[in-house]
Amino acid sequence: MEQYSSVNPHSSPLFYQLKESMRDMLRLQCDYQLSDELFWEAFDNRVLLNMPLNVSLYAAMAAQR
Repeated sequence: MEQYSSVNPHSSPLFYQLKESMRDMLRLQCDYQLSDELFWEAFDNRVLLNMPLNVSLYAAMAAQR
């Protein structure tokens, strides 16, 4: 039986091989507890529309909603 151990995604070598937009989405998911609605709003803008996203600023603004 395998044991599961939690790994910090930022320490993984694969984290740095991902596109910047996907790294932003991983940071939003792992570092901030956003609602699904806000997460997918960010996803649409960052990944689908390829718009720049300041993750920290977006999370701070989302917290004020």
